[in-house]
Amino acid sequence: PPLPSRSPLGPAFLALAAASLPTPSLAFVSPCEPSSRLRPPPPSSPLLSASSSSDAIDVAHESIEEPPSPAPPSRDDDDDDDGGDGPPPWMKCVNAVVPRTMPLNEAVSNACDGVSPSDAVDLIEIGAVWAKMDVLTEEDLLEQYYSTGDNNVEYDGNGKVTYADLPKGWGGGEHMFAKYVQETEDLEEYVERMNRQRYRRVMTPTIVEAGTDIRIYPHPRRFPACYDIDESRLLYEDTTFVVVDKPPMLPTQPDASNYRECCPGCVNEMLGPFTTIDGEDVRRPLLCHRVDSCVGGCVVLSKDGHGQKVFAELQRERKLKKLYLAVTTKPAPLGRHVHWMWAPANARGQMGGPPCQLVSHVPPASRRKARENWIRCVLEVVKTDPIDIDPSDGHGYDPPDGTAHYQNTVRLVTGRKHQVRAQLASLGCPIIRDTLYEPIAGITLDGLEDEDAEERMDRAVARARVPDVPIGLQAHAILFGGARAKAGMPWW
Repeated sequence: PPLPSRSPLGPAFLALAAASLPTPSLAFVSPCEPSSRLRPPPPSSPLLSASSSSDAIDVAHESIEEPPSPAPPSRDDDDDDDGGDGPPPWMKCVNAVVPRTMPLNEAVSNACDGVSPSDAVDLIEIGAVWAKMDVLTEEDLLEQYYSTGDNNVEYDGNGKVTYADLPKGWGGGEHMFAKYVQETEDLEEYVERMNRQRYRRVMTPTIVEAGTDIRIYPHPRRFPACYDIDESRLLYEDTTFVVVDKPPMLPTQPDASNYRECCPGCVNEMLGPFTTIDGEDVRRPLLCHRVDSCVGGCVVLSKDGHGQKVFAELQRERKLKKLYLAVTTKPAPLGRHVHWMWAPANARGQMGGPPCQLVSHVPPASRRKARENWIRCVLEVVKTDPIDIDPSDGHGYDPPDGTAHYQNTVRLVTGRKHQVRAQLASLGCPIIRDTLYEPIAGITLDGLEDEDAEERMDRAVARARVPDVPIGLQAHAILFGGARAKAGMPWW
Protein backbone atom coordinates (compact mmCIF):
# COMPACT_ATOMS: atom_id res chain seq x y z
CA PRO A 1 0.00 0.00 0.00
CA PRO A 2 1.08 3.62 -0.50
CA LEU A 3 3.16 5.15 2.25
CA PRO A 4 1.89 7.97 4.49
CA SER A 5 2.36 11.58 3.47
CA ARG A 6 5.29 13.56 4.83
CA SER A 7 5.36 14.11 8.58
CA PRO A 8 7.31 16.48 10.86
CA LEU A 9 9.41 13.78 12.44
CA GLY A 10 12.71 15.42 11.41
CA PRO A 11 16.03 13.61 10.94
CA ALA A 12 16.58 10.48 13.01
CA PHE A 13 19.52 8.15 12.96
CA LEU A 14 19.49 4.73 14.67
CA ALA A 15 22.27 2.13 14.74
CA LEU A 16 21.74 -1.06 12.75
CA ALA A 17 24.03 -4.02 12.15
CA ALA A 18 24.47 -4.60 8.41
CA ALA A 19 26.79 -6.23 5.89
CA SER A 20 30.25 -4.69 5.53
CA LEU A 21 30.50 -2.42 2.46
CA PRO A 22 33.04 0.19 1.20
CA THR A 23 33.55 3.35 3.24
CA PRO A 24 31.18 6.20 2.23
CA SER A 25 30.38 9.71 3.37
CA LEU A 26 27.07 11.56 3.53
CA ALA A 27 26.19 15.25 3.45
CA PHE A 28 22.88 16.58 4.78
CA VAL A 29 20.69 19.43 3.62
CA SER A 30 17.53 20.96 5.05
CA PRO A 31 14.50 18.68 5.36
CA CYS A 32 11.59 19.19 3.01
CA GLU A 33 8.33 20.82 4.04
CA PRO A 34 6.38 18.59 6.47
CA SER A 35 2.69 17.83 6.51
CA SER A 36 0.52 17.37 9.59
CA ARG A 37 -0.41 13.72 10.12
CA LEU A 38 0.14 10.13 9.19
CA ARG A 39 -2.64 8.61 7.17
CA PRO A 40 -3.64 4.94 7.20
CA PRO A 41 -2.62 2.74 4.28
CA PRO A 42 -5.40 1.96 1.79
CA PRO A 43 -6.23 -1.75 1.49
CA SER A 44 -4.84 -2.03 -2.05
CA SER A 45 -2.93 -0.18 -4.77
CA PRO A 46 0.75 -1.18 -4.66
CA LEU A 47 3.47 1.34 -3.93
CA LEU A 48 5.77 0.34 -6.76
CA SER A 49 4.26 0.95 -10.15
CA ALA A 50 6.61 2.78 -12.55
CA SER A 51 10.22 2.20 -13.49
CA SER A 52 12.85 4.92 -13.28
CA SER A 53 16.59 4.65 -13.91
CA SER A 54 18.71 7.54 -15.15
CA ASP A 55 22.13 6.49 -13.81
CA ALA A 56 24.01 3.24 -13.84
CA ILE A 57 24.20 2.27 -10.19
CA ASP A 58 25.99 -0.62 -8.51
CA VAL A 59 23.15 -2.61 -6.95
CA ALA A 60 23.09 -5.81 -4.92
CA HIS A 61 19.77 -7.46 -4.09
CA GLU A 62 19.70 -9.56 -0.96
CA SER A 63 17.37 -10.79 1.75
CA ILE A 64 18.49 -10.28 5.33
CA GLU A 65 17.00 -10.03 8.77
CA GLU A 66 18.05 -6.81 10.46
CA PRO A 67 18.60 -6.63 14.22
CA PRO A 68 16.37 -4.28 16.20
CA SER A 69 17.34 -0.66 16.68
CA PRO A 70 18.85 0.30 20.04
CA ALA A 71 16.25 0.82 22.75
CA PRO A 72 15.78 0.72 26.52
CA PRO A 73 16.67 -2.37 28.57
CA SER A 74 14.27 -5.34 27.97
CA ARG A 75 12.64 -6.42 24.81
CA ASP A 76 9.35 -8.23 24.31
CA ASP A 77 8.56 -7.47 20.69
CA ASP A 78 7.99 -10.27 18.18
CA ASP A 79 9.18 -10.31 14.62
CA ASP A 80 6.42 -11.84 12.57
CA ASP A 81 7.22 -14.61 10.15
CA ASP A 82 5.07 -15.62 7.23
CA GLY A 83 5.81 -19.29 7.87
CA GLY A 84 6.23 -19.97 4.15
CA ASP A 85 9.22 -20.60 1.91
CA GLY A 86 11.68 -17.73 1.71
CA PRO A 87 11.62 -14.38 3.48
CA PRO A 88 8.54 -12.12 3.34
CA PRO A 89 8.70 -9.09 1.00
CA TRP A 90 9.42 -6.61 3.79
CA MET A 91 12.68 -8.41 4.62
CA LYS A 92 14.02 -8.04 1.09
CA CYS A 93 16.41 -5.15 0.68
CA VAL A 94 18.50 -3.54 -2.03
CA ASN A 95 22.13 -2.54 -1.42
CA ALA A 96 23.61 0.07 -3.74
CA VAL A 97 26.56 2.43 -4.13
CA VAL A 98 25.74 5.98 -5.28
CA PRO A 99 27.71 6.69 -8.52
CA ARG A 100 27.74 10.49 -8.24
CA THR A 101 26.61 13.25 -5.89
CA MET A 102 22.81 13.45 -6.15
CA PRO A 103 19.60 13.77 -4.10
CA LEU A 104 18.97 10.70 -1.96
CA ASN A 105 15.51 10.10 -3.41
CA GLU A 106 17.02 10.03 -6.91
CA ALA A 107 19.62 7.50 -5.77
CA VAL A 108 16.89 5.34 -4.22
CA SER A 109 14.80 5.56 -7.39
CA ASN A 110 17.75 4.53 -9.54
CA ALA A 111 18.59 1.59 -7.29
CA CYS A 112 15.08 0.11 -7.10
CA ASP A 113 13.12 -0.94 -10.15
CA GLY A 114 9.64 0.53 -10.15
CA VAL A 115 10.28 3.23 -7.53
CA SER A 116 9.69 6.79 -8.75
CA PRO A 117 11.50 9.74 -7.11
CA SER A 118 8.29 10.70 -5.26
CA ASP A 119 7.85 7.10 -4.07
CA ALA A 120 11.46 7.24 -2.91
CA VAL A 121 10.70 10.29 -0.76
CA ASP A 122 7.93 8.29 0.94
CA LEU A 123 10.33 5.40 1.53
CA ILE A 124 12.83 7.79 3.09
CA GLU A 125 10.27 9.42 5.36
CA ILE A 126 8.85 6.15 6.66
CA GLY A 127 12.37 5.01 7.53
CA ALA A 128 12.99 2.36 4.87
CA VAL A 129 16.32 3.84 3.70
CA TRP A 130 19.67 3.49 5.44
CA ALA A 131 23.08 4.94 4.55
CA LYS A 132 26.62 4.41 5.73
CA MET A 133 27.72 7.50 7.59
CA ASP A 134 31.20 8.89 8.31
CA VAL A 135 33.04 5.84 9.59
CA LEU A 136 36.02 4.96 11.72
CA THR A 137 39.32 3.86 10.25
CA GLU A 138 40.75 0.53 11.28
CA GLU A 139 43.23 2.42 13.46
CA ASP A 140 40.33 4.08 15.28
CA LEU A 141 38.77 0.71 15.91
CA LEU A 142 42.02 -0.74 17.22
CA GLU A 143 42.45 2.21 19.54
CA GLN A 144 38.96 1.69 20.94
CA TYR A 145 39.51 -2.05 21.22
CA TYR A 146 42.46 -1.49 23.53
CA SER A 147 40.87 1.44 25.37
CA THR A 148 40.52 1.11 29.15
CA GLY A 149 38.47 4.25 29.69
CA ASP A 150 35.38 4.32 31.86
CA ASN A 151 33.15 6.04 29.31
CA ASN A 152 30.49 4.00 27.56
CA VAL A 153 30.87 6.08 24.40
CA GLU A 154 34.13 7.07 22.74
CA TYR A 155 34.60 10.47 21.04
CA ASP A 156 36.91 11.62 18.29
CA GLY A 157 39.06 14.74 18.42
CA ASN A 158 36.16 16.97 17.38
CA GLY A 159 33.87 15.74 20.15
CA LYS A 160 31.78 13.74 17.68
CA VAL A 161 30.40 10.40 18.82
CA THR A 162 31.99 7.49 16.99
CA TYR A 163 30.08 4.35 16.13
CA ALA A 164 32.14 1.66 17.85
CA ASP A 165 30.77 2.13 21.36
CA LEU A 166 32.47 0.18 24.14
CA PRO A 167 30.91 -1.25 27.30
CA LYS A 168 32.61 -0.33 30.54
CA GLY A 169 35.62 -2.48 31.29
CA TRP A 170 36.20 -3.65 27.73
CA GLY A 171 39.87 -3.90 26.88
CA GLY A 172 41.62 -4.68 30.16
CA GLY A 173 41.50 -4.72 33.93
CA GLU A 174 39.75 -7.18 36.16
CA HIS A 175 36.23 -6.51 34.91
CA MET A 176 34.46 -9.83 34.27
CA PHE A 177 32.92 -8.67 31.00
CA ALA A 178 36.29 -7.44 29.69
CA LYS A 179 37.85 -10.77 30.54
CA TYR A 180 35.04 -12.65 28.81
CA VAL A 181 35.35 -10.58 25.63
CA GLN A 182 39.11 -11.00 25.46
CA GLU A 183 38.74 -14.75 25.80
CA THR A 184 35.98 -15.19 23.23
CA GLU A 185 36.46 -12.54 20.54
CA ASP A 186 39.68 -11.77 18.72
CA LEU A 187 40.66 -8.47 17.20
CA GLU A 188 39.71 -9.40 13.63
CA GLU A 189 36.20 -10.41 14.71
CA TYR A 190 35.81 -7.17 16.62
CA VAL A 191 36.82 -5.00 13.65
CA GLU A 192 34.49 -6.95 11.35
CA ARG A 193 31.60 -6.59 13.78
CA MET A 194 32.15 -2.86 14.12
CA ASN A 195 32.25 -2.55 10.31
CA ARG A 196 28.73 -3.99 10.22
CA GLN A 197 27.41 -1.36 12.62
CA ARG A 198 27.91 1.76 10.55
CA TYR A 199 24.54 2.11 8.85
CA ARG A 200 22.21 4.86 10.00
CA ARG A 201 18.57 5.36 9.09
CA VAL A 202 18.03 8.52 7.01
CA MET A 203 14.61 10.08 7.62
CA THR A 204 14.78 13.21 5.44
CA PRO A 205 15.64 13.75 1.76
CA THR A 206 19.30 14.75 1.57
CA ILE A 207 22.17 15.11 -0.87
CA VAL A 208 24.41 12.03 -0.90
CA GLU A 209 27.98 12.03 -2.13
CA ALA A 210 29.43 9.67 -4.70
CA GLY A 211 30.47 6.35 -3.19
CA THR A 212 27.86 6.37 -0.42
CA ASP A 213 26.50 2.92 0.41
CA ILE A 214 22.73 2.85 0.80
CA ARG A 215 20.30 0.12 1.80
CA ILE A 216 16.63 0.29 0.78
CA TYR A 217 13.57 -1.75 1.74
CA PRO A 218 11.29 -1.24 -1.30
CA HIS A 219 8.33 -3.00 0.37
CA PRO A 220 8.36 -1.73 3.97
CA ARG A 221 6.48 -3.70 6.57
CA ARG A 222 3.20 -1.98 7.45
CA PHE A 223 1.28 -1.89 10.75
CA PRO A 224 -2.32 -0.71 10.22
CA ALA A 225 -2.98 -1.04 13.98
CA CYS A 226 -1.09 2.26 14.29
CA TYR A 227 -4.21 4.05 13.13
CA ASP A 228 -6.37 2.51 15.87
CA ILE A 229 -4.76 4.90 18.36
CA ASP A 230 -7.02 7.77 19.41
CA GLU A 231 -7.63 9.91 22.51
CA SER A 232 -9.42 7.05 24.28
CA ARG A 233 -6.12 5.13 24.41
CA LEU A 234 -4.30 7.81 26.41
CA LEU A 235 -4.51 6.31 29.91
CA TYR A 236 -2.21 8.60 31.88
CA GLU A 237 0.03 11.62 31.41
CA ASP A 238 2.16 13.74 33.74
CA THR A 239 5.22 15.93 33.30
CA THR A 240 7.45 12.89 32.70
CA PHE A 241 5.45 9.83 31.66
CA VAL A 242 2.76 8.86 29.17
CA VAL A 243 0.85 5.56 29.46
CA VAL A 244 -1.16 4.32 26.48
CA ASP A 245 -3.38 1.35 25.73
CA LYS A 246 -1.44 -0.18 22.85
CA PRO A 247 -3.62 -1.96 20.28
CA PRO A 248 -2.60 -5.54 19.49
CA MET A 249 -0.42 -6.08 16.40
CA LEU A 250 1.40 -2.77 16.86
CA PRO A 251 5.11 -3.23 17.72
CA THR A 252 6.65 -1.21 20.51
CA GLN A 253 9.91 -0.82 18.56
CA PRO A 254 10.59 0.32 14.98
CA ASP A 255 11.04 -2.24 12.26
CA ALA A 256 14.16 -2.06 10.08
CA SER A 257 11.92 -1.03 7.16
CA ASN A 258 9.48 1.21 9.06
CA TYR A 259 10.44 3.73 11.75
CA ARG A 260 7.10 5.51 12.02
CA GLU A 261 4.46 2.83 12.50
CA CYS A 262 5.40 1.68 16.00
CA CYS A 263 4.07 2.60 19.43
CA PRO A 264 6.24 5.70 20.13
CA GLY A 265 5.86 7.06 16.60
CA CYS A 266 2.11 6.53 16.38
CA VAL A 267 1.47 7.85 19.89
CA ASN A 268 3.36 11.03 19.07
CA GLU A 269 1.61 11.49 15.73
CA MET A 270 -1.91 10.64 16.88
CA LEU A 271 -1.91 11.98 20.46
CA GLY A 272 0.93 14.53 20.50
CA PRO A 273 2.66 16.83 20.55
CA PHE A 274 3.63 16.34 24.18
CA THR A 275 5.61 18.82 26.27
CA THR A 276 8.23 18.31 28.97
CA ILE A 277 8.21 19.85 32.44
CA ASP A 278 10.20 22.75 30.93
CA GLY A 279 7.52 23.37 28.32
CA GLU A 280 9.60 22.05 25.45
CA ASP A 281 8.01 19.97 22.70
CA VAL A 282 8.81 16.26 22.76
CA ARG A 283 10.04 15.16 19.35
CA ARG A 284 9.12 11.54 20.02
CA PRO A 285 8.35 9.76 23.33
CA LEU A 286 10.90 7.21 24.53
CA LEU A 287 10.00 3.60 25.24
CA CYS A 288 10.38 2.49 28.89
CA HIS A 289 9.60 -1.21 28.43
CA ARG A 290 8.30 -3.57 25.79
CA VAL A 291 5.12 -5.49 25.22
CA ASP A 292 4.86 -8.22 22.59
CA SER A 293 3.50 -7.10 19.24
CA CYS A 294 0.56 -9.54 19.40
CA VAL A 295 -0.38 -8.32 22.90
CA GLY A 296 -2.40 -5.19 23.66
CA GLY A 297 -2.50 -3.11 26.81
CA CYS A 298 -0.51 -0.71 28.97
CA VAL A 299 2.76 0.65 27.60
CA VAL A 300 4.76 3.32 29.44
CA LEU A 301 6.68 5.98 27.52
CA SER A 302 8.86 8.79 28.82
CA LYS A 303 9.08 12.36 27.61
CA ASP A 304 12.84 12.44 28.18
CA GLY A 305 15.83 10.27 28.97
CA HIS A 306 15.62 11.01 32.69
CA GLY A 307 12.19 9.38 32.86
CA GLN A 308 13.59 6.28 31.17
CA LYS A 309 16.28 6.00 33.85
CA VAL A 310 13.74 6.48 36.66
CA PHE A 311 11.50 3.75 35.24
CA ALA A 312 14.46 1.39 34.78
CA GLU A 313 15.47 1.96 38.40
CA LEU A 314 11.93 1.22 39.60
CA GLN A 315 12.03 -1.95 37.54
CA ARG A 316 15.36 -3.04 39.03
CA GLU A 317 14.09 -2.39 42.55
CA ARG A 318 10.84 -4.32 41.88
CA LYS A 319 8.74 -1.24 42.60
CA LEU A 320 6.49 -1.81 39.60
CA LYS A 321 3.23 -3.70 39.74
CA LYS A 322 1.97 -5.25 36.50
CA LEU A 323 -1.23 -7.23 36.01
CA TYR A 324 -1.98 -9.30 32.92
CA LEU A 325 -5.17 -10.97 31.75
CA ALA A 326 -4.56 -14.31 30.04
CA VAL A 327 -7.20 -16.49 28.39
CA THR A 328 -6.61 -20.25 28.36
CA THR A 329 -8.75 -23.33 27.72
CA LYS A 330 -7.72 -24.78 31.10
CA PRO A 331 -7.64 -22.91 34.41
CA ALA A 332 -4.08 -21.97 35.34
CA PRO A 333 -2.95 -23.25 38.75
CA LEU A 334 -3.40 -20.55 41.38
CA GLY A 335 -0.42 -19.26 43.34
CA ARG A 336 3.18 -18.25 42.83
CA HIS A 337 5.18 -19.99 40.09
CA VAL A 338 8.98 -19.88 39.94
CA HIS A 339 10.54 -21.24 36.75
CA TRP A 340 13.95 -20.95 35.11
CA MET A 341 14.44 -19.77 31.55
CA TRP A 342 17.47 -21.01 29.61
CA ALA A 343 19.55 -17.94 28.70
CA PRO A 344 23.35 -18.39 28.56
CA ALA A 345 25.10 -15.18 29.58
CA ASN A 346 27.30 -15.18 26.47
CA ALA A 347 24.24 -15.30 24.17
CA ARG A 348 21.97 -12.75 25.85
CA GLY A 349 21.02 -9.92 23.55
CA GLN A 350 22.12 -11.82 20.44
CA MET A 351 19.93 -12.88 17.55
CA GLY A 352 19.25 -16.42 16.43
CA GLY A 353 17.89 -19.52 18.09
CA PRO A 354 14.23 -20.53 18.36
CA PRO A 355 11.76 -17.66 18.78
CA CYS A 356 10.05 -19.38 21.72
CA GLN A 357 11.45 -19.49 25.25
CA LEU A 358 11.76 -22.87 27.00
CA VAL A 359 11.71 -23.08 30.79
CA SER A 360 12.59 -25.54 33.52
CA HIS A 361 10.52 -26.19 36.64
CA VAL A 362 13.64 -27.43 38.46
CA PRO A 363 16.19 -24.87 39.73
CA PRO A 364 19.80 -25.07 38.51
CA ALA A 365 22.21 -27.25 40.46
CA SER A 366 24.30 -24.31 41.68
CA ARG A 367 24.23 -20.55 41.94
CA ARG A 368 27.10 -20.30 39.47
CA LYS A 369 25.14 -22.26 36.84
CA ALA A 370 22.07 -20.17 37.56
CA ARG A 371 24.04 -16.98 37.05
CA GLU A 372 25.72 -18.15 33.85
CA ASN A 373 22.94 -20.00 32.03
CA TRP A 374 19.52 -19.32 33.55
CA ILE A 375 17.14 -16.44 34.25
CA ARG A 376 14.70 -16.72 37.16
CA CYS A 377 11.06 -16.10 36.17
CA VAL A 378 8.38 -15.42 38.77
CA LEU A 379 4.67 -14.77 38.36
CA GLU A 380 1.57 -15.25 40.48
CA VAL A 381 -1.82 -16.43 39.22
CA VAL A 382 -4.16 -14.38 41.41
CA LYS A 383 -7.48 -15.74 40.20
CA THR A 384 -9.08 -17.64 37.34
CA ASP A 385 -12.66 -17.27 36.14
CA PRO A 386 -14.64 -19.12 33.46
CA ILE A 387 -15.74 -16.81 30.63
CA ASP A 388 -17.73 -17.03 27.40
CA ILE A 389 -16.26 -15.75 24.13
CA ASP A 390 -18.82 -14.82 21.49
CA PRO A 391 -17.50 -15.75 18.01
CA SER A 392 -19.87 -13.18 16.46
CA ASP A 393 -18.07 -10.21 18.05
CA GLY A 394 -15.91 -9.64 14.97
CA HIS A 395 -12.58 -10.71 16.45
CA GLY A 396 -12.30 -13.74 14.16
CA TYR A 397 -11.79 -16.24 16.98
CA ASP A 398 -14.11 -19.22 16.52
CA PRO A 399 -13.15 -22.14 18.79
CA PRO A 400 -14.70 -25.61 18.48
CA ASP A 401 -18.08 -26.08 20.13
CA GLY A 402 -17.85 -26.95 23.79
CA THR A 403 -14.44 -25.35 24.33
CA ALA A 404 -14.16 -23.92 27.82
CA HIS A 405 -12.32 -20.64 28.39
CA TYR A 406 -10.80 -19.17 31.52
CA GLN A 407 -9.60 -15.64 32.16
CA ASN A 408 -6.58 -15.75 34.46
CA THR A 409 -5.39 -12.67 36.34
CA VAL A 410 -1.60 -12.81 36.52
CA ARG A 411 0.70 -10.61 38.60
CA LEU A 412 4.10 -10.32 36.97
CA VAL A 413 6.96 -10.31 39.50
CA THR A 414 9.89 -10.45 37.07
CA GLY A 415 9.78 -9.14 33.52
CA ARG A 416 11.32 -11.51 30.98
CA LYS A 417 10.80 -11.95 27.27
CA HIS A 418 7.54 -13.84 26.65
CA GLN A 419 7.45 -14.71 30.35
CA VAL A 420 3.69 -15.05 30.87
CA ARG A 421 3.30 -16.94 27.60
CA ALA A 422 6.21 -19.31 28.30
CA GLN A 423 5.34 -20.03 31.93
CA LEU A 424 1.65 -20.69 31.33
CA ALA A 425 2.48 -22.93 28.37
CA SER A 426 4.94 -24.89 30.51
CA LEU A 427 2.10 -25.45 33.00
CA GLY A 428 0.00 -26.97 30.21
CA CYS A 429 -2.18 -23.86 29.89
CA PRO A 430 -1.12 -22.09 26.68
CA ILE A 431 -2.78 -18.79 25.84
CA ILE A 432 -5.41 -19.00 23.11
CA ARG A 433 -4.26 -18.08 19.60
CA ASP A 434 -0.62 -18.19 20.69
CA THR A 435 0.76 -20.26 17.83
CA LEU A 436 4.28 -19.78 19.18
CA TYR A 437 3.67 -21.55 22.49
CA GLU A 438 0.66 -23.82 21.90
CA PRO A 439 2.84 -26.47 20.14
CA ILE A 440 5.23 -26.68 23.13
CA ALA A 441 2.56 -26.69 25.86
CA GLY A 442 3.61 -28.92 28.75
CA ILE A 443 7.20 -29.28 27.52
CA THR A 444 9.88 -28.26 30.02
CA LEU A 445 13.65 -28.53 29.86
CA ASP A 446 13.79 -30.60 33.04
CA GLY A 447 11.51 -33.15 31.35
CA LEU A 448 13.97 -33.98 28.56
CA GLU A 449 15.11 -37.28 30.05
CA ASP A 450 15.89 -39.20 26.86
CA GLU A 451 16.32 -38.84 23.11
CA ASP A 452 12.62 -39.48 22.46
CA ALA A 453 11.68 -36.52 24.65
CA GLU A 454 14.21 -34.33 22.87
CA GLU A 455 12.86 -35.37 19.48
CA ARG A 456 9.32 -34.55 20.60
CA MET A 457 10.52 -31.13 21.71
CA ASP A 458 12.30 -30.55 18.39
CA ARG A 459 9.15 -31.45 16.44
CA ALA A 460 7.05 -29.17 18.64
CA VAL A 461 9.44 -26.23 18.26
CA ALA A 462 9.43 -26.76 14.48
CA ARG A 463 5.64 -26.23 14.48
CA ALA A 464 5.89 -22.97 16.43
CA ARG A 465 4.94 -19.85 14.47
CA VAL A 466 4.89 -16.21 15.53
CA PRO A 467 1.20 -15.20 15.85
CA ASP A 468 -0.24 -13.06 13.08
CA VAL A 469 -3.40 -12.22 15.06
CA PRO A 470 -3.94 -10.84 18.59
CA ILE A 471 -3.50 -13.54 21.24
CA GLY A 472 -5.52 -13.93 24.44
CA LEU A 473 -3.21 -11.79 26.56
CA GLN A 474 -3.47 -8.18 27.71
CA ALA A 475 -1.13 -5.99 29.76
CA HIS A 476 -4.11 -5.02 31.88
CA ALA A 477 -2.80 -2.60 34.51
CA ILE A 478 0.40 -1.01 35.76
CA LEU A 479 1.33 0.87 38.94
CA PHE A 480 4.65 2.72 39.29
CA GLY A 481 5.85 5.72 41.28
CA GLY A 482 2.33 6.73 42.25
CA ALA A 483 1.02 6.51 38.67
CA ARG A 484 -1.82 4.10 37.91
CA ALA A 485 -3.18 3.02 34.54
CA LYS A 486 -5.67 0.39 33.45
CA ALA A 487 -6.28 -0.72 29.87
CA GLY A 488 -9.70 -0.87 28.25
CA MET A 489 -11.68 -3.97 27.38
CA PRO A 490 -9.58 -6.67 25.70
CA TRP A 491 -10.58 -8.00 22.27
CA TRP A 492 -12.34 -11.05 23.77
